This record gives sequence, structure tokens and C-alpha cells, in this order.
Amino acid sequence: MLDLKAYILCRFAKTSPIYTSWMSESPLPVVVVDEYLPDWPIPADAGILITHMHYRWEELTALRKVFDENQIPILILSDGILEYRNTWEHPDLVDGSLFQPVFGHKLACIGNGQARVVESWGNLGKCEVVGLPRLDGVSPTAGSGSGAVDRFRLLVATASTPAFDESQRKTVFQSMKAIKDWSDRNPVLDGRSLDVVWRLSDGLESELGVGDDLAIEDREPLSQVLDSVDAVLTTPSTIYLESVLRQLPTAWLDFHNSPQYISSAWTISSSGQIDAVVSELAAPPRHKMVYQNFVLHDQLASQTPATPRLLRLIQGLVEAGCVAREKGTPLTLPTQMLPAEGERTGVTGDKARMAMLYPENEVFESNDPRRLQIELSAAIKRLEQLPYELAEKNKYIAKLMRSLDRSRERVEEMHNRVVAIRKRFGVEPVEPPVEGKELRDDG
Repeated sequence: MLDLKAYILCRFAKTSPIYTSWMSESPLPVVVVDEYLPDWPIPADAGILITHMHYRWEELTALRKVFDENQIPILILSDGILEYRNTWEHPDLVDGSLFQPVFGHKLACIGNGQARVVESWGNLGKCEVVGLPRLDGVSPTAGSGSGAVDRFRLLVATASTPAFDESQRKTVFQSMKAIKDWSDRNPVLDGRSLDVVWRLSDGLESELGVGDDLAIEDREPLSQVLDSVDAVLTTPSTIYLESVLRQLPTAWLDFHNSPQYISSAWTISSSGQIDAVVSELAAPPRHKMVYQNFVLHDQLASQTPATPRLLRLIQGLVEAGCVAREKGTPLTLPTQMLPAEGERTGVTGDKARMAMLYPENEVFESNDPRRLQIELSAAIKRLEQLPYELAEKNKYIAKLMRSLDRSRERVEEMHNRVVAIRKRFGVEPVEPPVEGKELRDDG
């Protein structure tokens, strides 16, 4: 086990807090695999594979090979909250690709609430409640607010990806426009000046004419922004939990009116609700703050640090993998490897039928396993060829681009020669006719 390594399948793991928050404390040396094809060979010293990228074909193919061999454990990390539109209304994601089922041996869930939902999709025994290591440094009393009695600072934020198609983006813009219009009409709220802090994405700040519209890397860290405001409005995002963890009154801003996997004490789903909700955020009723805190502990394991739980889970999975390889038997894991922070019940019911979940997708209509196996085998074979075909096409495109560059150089050279000849013989270039101007004969 001393020679084994933890392989992380993520191209940006070296800079993402999803990984950097715990990698230095990993019980195994960490190797980041930032470039891989579907036929990536599993290293002989792999003790565990870890990733949060599990819905693209490249990752699925690599994970499927390891999962089928069932000797090297796969740990999938949940990088934030479950978002209904991302699960069910994302046109670029393959149906069922988000944890239906979990394509690994264990899923590191952020809280009990998330585990219950994922288990209800047929993943009983795969969910381990870990929390979010990147939030370990946030104190539950960190949100001290702006500290001004005569000013109310309200953060209005969006998720990194606030919409998954143009229709959804239009709705998000409408919600932001409604907040801006309301704040312009209400510069003072219950005797306190209203100071709106904008933290938007996808070009919405520029479109609305608010905020700095800086690149993400040039912005003030979100943690600092949250520590300086009195309340938060956010579209569905993990920002909600980061805010509530600081004991800031926080509301969902969701004009889509989609179901929420995380309930909230406050929700704005139309412009007519803004005044009442923001007024309560400025002076939150105690019972709603109590409810908000209850939701927090159900949705985010934060009573103890998440990093030690994640490291303990990695250690346990690696040890189970070692036993399986030594005995030459399939990897077997207990239903629950980590002790629970609190009481948790998983309501799974009957395993959901995919045809019921996706009635418009004919792929799920067939219950004939032999037919599905043949079709799947053919599809996998075809997909395995695509990266190489794309590589050849990219080479051809690169060749065409080089040819285009040479053509541009020749055109520029001819232009310079013409200019030199004109200059030599004193010939001025003829002005092109002005569109719409009539030509007249002065003679």
C-alpha cells in the first residue's frame, strides 16, 4: 500500500478547490491525470481513482473499464448542491448521466439531504456523507455583516452557469432586471440605505450595466464578499450553503419556479415578491432563521470538518481495494463506511424505471437486455473511434489554416508590390464610388 497512488481524473484539479483543499493531506501520493483518452491505461500503482467529472463520454469510458474490473475503488466527489434544472433540463447532458446511477463505488455527498435524493435514484449503499472540504475554513459565525446600522448590503449572485439554454438565460436575466429595477426605486429600506452588491456570471453584469464585469480570476474572492454583506439573493447555487453557513439570511432567486432539492426560508419566484422578501431579509424573523439553520445541517455536513472524513473514506476504499487484489476477489464495501454526523434515513422505494423518467427517449423503451447489449457494444465501438477521427480532422484543419496563412502572406506581398509600382510611376489609386451617390457628367 505504501507504493500505491491516488489518481485524480480532472484536467484542472491542480487549481480547483474541489481538490486543492485536501490533496496535500491525502493518505496516498496524488497524481493528477490532466490529459487522457478513453483508452487511458490504468497504472499498476493505482490505489484509487478520484474525480467529480463523471458525465462526459471520455470519463465514463475510463471509469467503466475500472468499474467492470471491480478491483480498484472509484470515488466520485460531489462538487456542490444538486440543481433540478441541471439534472432534468440540461440539453447538453445525456439523460441519466448525473448519478443515475453513480458511476463509481462511492459518492462523497455534501450532506444527508443530498444523499437521500441520490439514493432514491437507485444508489443505496453508495452515498457517504462527507461535506465540502473547501468550506472547512468557514466559521458558522463568520458572517458579521457590513457592520453599519444605517446601511443594508445585499448580495445578488448567480451560479457559475446560471442557465443551460437561451430560454433559461432569458428568465435569469428577467429576474436580475427585476431586482435592479426594484433597487433603483428603493434606495432606502426601512431607514437604511440599500447597497446592492452584484456577483453575476455569463456576461449578465455587462448586460445589466452593473458591477465590475471582471474576469473571475480578477474578482474579489467570494468568501470576502460574503463576509461583508448583510443578506444574499442567489440563483440555485452552492453559494446558498456558503451564505447560510455564515448565518446570513439567504433567499433563492428563481423565476423558473423549478423544484428545489434544498428548501429555503425565502424564495423569490416573481417580481411581485421582491419587496416583501428583501424587507424580511433586512429584519429576518427568528423562526425563519431557525428553519434556515435546520436546512443547513440537513444539506451540509458541517458540524465537524469535512476533510478528515474525506481522507478517512479514501483510506478505507484503498484498504478494501488492497484486500480485493490480494485475494483475487471482487471489491466489496459496506453500505456505510463513515459514521453519520446525525440521524439519516434514505427513502429509496422501488428502483425508478428509466422509461418513466425519460418518456421521450426511446433508448429506455426496450427491456430486452440482449438487444441493449448489442446496441451498446456497437455504440461503444463507434465512440472509441471518434477521438482518433477527430484528431485526424484537427490535423487537416491545421494544414488548411497554414495554407490560408501562406495565401494571406502572398496577397500582402502582391499588395505591397502594387503600392511600390504606383509610387514609382506616380499613379494615385482610384477612389471607389460612394454608395447611393449619383454620378454626373460635368462636361
